[in-house]
Amino acid sequence: MTLISNKNASSKHRPQHSFIRLIMLPFATLRGRLVVGAVVLWSLLCLVILTFGWQAGKYLVNETNHQHLRYETELISNSITLQVNERLRELERLAERVPLPREGALFEQHGHKLEPLFEALILFDTSSQVVDEWPIDGGRRGNNFADREYARFMSAFKTPYVSEPLMGRITNTPLVLMLVPLRDDEGHYTGFLGGLVNLKQSQLFRNFDLLRLGEGGYVTITTASGQRIYDPYQTDAIVTLPSTISPVLAQALDGWEGESHERSLSGEDQLVAYRQIWPANWIVGVHLPQVQAEAPLIAGMKKITTYVWGILIFILPLIWILIWMALRPLTHLARQVLELRSGFRPVLDIPTTMKEVRRVVDVINVTELARQGVLRDLAEREALLRGTLSASPQGMFVTDQRGRLTFINDALLQLLGDDTPRSMQAWSRRIHRDDRRDVRKAWLRSLVKQTNFARQFRFISANEGVLWLDVSTAAVRVEGHFIGTVGTVLDITQHQQDYAQKRWEAEHDSLTGLLNRRGLTRHLEELLIQWQGSEKPTAVMLFDLDHFKPVNDQGGHALGDQMLQQIARIVQSEIRSSDYAARQGGDEFAVLLPGCTPARALTIAESLRASIADSSIEAQGRQWQVTASIGVSHFHQGDKTIDDILSRADTASYRAKQSGRNKVEGDADG
Repeated sequence: MTLISNKNASSKHRPQHSFIRLIMLPFATLRGRLVVGAVVLWSLLCLVILTFGWQAGKYLVNETNHQHLRYETELISNSITLQVNERLRELERLAERVPLPREGALFEQHGHKLEPLFEALILFDTSSQVVDEWPIDGGRRGNNFADREYARFMSAFKTPYVSEPLMGRITNTPLVLMLVPLRDDEGHYTGFLGGLVNLKQSQLFRNFDLLRLGEGGYVTITTASGQRIYDPYQTDAIVTLPSTISPVLAQALDGWEGESHERSLSGEDQLVAYRQIWPANWIVGVHLPQVQAEAPLIAGMKKITTYVWGILIFILPLIWILIWMALRPLTHLARQVLELRSGFRPVLDIPTTMKEVRRVVDVINVTELARQGVLRDLAEREALLRGTLSASPQGMFVTDQRGRLTFINDALLQLLGDDTPRSMQAWSRRIHRDDRRDVRKAWLRSLVKQTNFARQFRFISANEGVLWLDVSTAAVRVEGHFIGTVGTVLDITQHQQDYAQKRWEAEHDSLTGLLNRRGLTRHLEELLIQWQGSEKPTAVMLFDLDHFKPVNDQGGHALGDQMLQQIARIVQSEIRSSDYAARQGGDEFAVLLPGCTPARALTIAESLRASIADSSIEAQGRQWQVTASIGVSHFHQGDKTIDDILSRADTASYRAKQSGRNKVEGDADG
């Protein structure tokens, strides 16, 4: 019986031990972690050394290549500068012997001797017309090139000049012209002499392939205006650079000289050196791809890396053995810690006499017992809080620190319906569109600043009705850390409706439904503030009824009230929907016309006067009629209070009544 019992007990624990063995893979132990840590530390150390070596090697490689590029660039720029200066000097010598441009002058002065330097020579007069050329069969004689950039330059400055690259009109070949002015014996400008240099055939850009730049290095010649006239990889002889050139090249075009890094037009990283060819206003660049410059360094670093990883593989077993021997007493501790973390045991139970291990075990057990007590206490507190919130007759909710809803009580569900949104995003979509933006902004600000939130706004209920809600939240902190909010929701719909009705009654005349004096004053003060901020034109009409006293005295107060109601209807039919009509008391009326110019206000007033004059009431066997004497005014510069405009409108109304009644008068400044 005992054997059967032990067997059953063993079979019950076998799945647990199998699970533990499954999760305790080699690197799940403390030993494995230390081995991994040692390997990682070794790897980081090697990585730091390799990185430092790479950066140092890269710096040395770049410095060496920059020096090489500097030498080659200066060699090229000096060579081209000498050649350009030589050509300009030869042209100047020839120009000294040709004071006046005339046909045959180049032949007489042996212009053919400059054949090694120029493809052709051209004589221009002061109007930039070709007078003579060599060779004589070039087809340029008689043509006028005044529209060319170089011709305009020579006419303006009359100094030696190397032109911008251009396509020849006669030969259709890429050219630059080297030009010098012609002067007579008295020093007067008589034209200019030009030497044509063919960009594809000239000796200026020869022998660049003999430079020691490797397979990927190359030379470019660029004008200061941004035209590439030499690049071994470009198909066209003249290429205009795009606007997206590198900052280094942009500096070189502005006159900078030096060495740097840049990205080529094709997107390749490269080392580059730039030098200026000042006589021609060109920039010579020598380019070396970064890959080519770093190729020897990369090859060396690959060899070193191979050696480093070989050493790591060699010492890894040794590290494993040393750590295994050092941590053997902690094997049981590591296993029970994993069981404790997985919940398979309540505390650690390791029989050992090693003081260090015993101390660790005691600390872990005390900490675990305290943690379990805290968890139970938190669970009880959370249950108590949820019970309190659920039992509250007031709508309540709870959010986390990011504003996400974690609890809604039954009172809130009953208030808003069963389809109450469960996320703040859904809540915000149910807020009335006129209130949504301000409520969202205030809610987000309260979360960011971890402060309380309080707002009254309209909410769309489940039956598409509009509820007025008063929502307040309080930020909850535990030991100074913000963990979320607790909020209350009140239905204040009836309160808002009562308030709106009382406000309407306080600002409207009960007989006519128009604004009363209080409502008129509030709207007029708001319009004055708007006008002071933007000078939006606003007009005011004041009038009382002519001959109203006989209607009220003879026809009775009921007839008087009927007449006032009819006048109110006429006023509302004549004014715009954006205007405000008011009865100030008795038979005195006022109309506010926002955004209305003085001229337009007078037109509306005249139409209103005519409508009132044409109206009548039949009672007691006779026709009862009244008219209106209307005064019109508008806001002026310097108005400080509404009394200023009301006073002018009242004065204008008085003038209308004094001048015979049934008239419209504007204010004195209108």
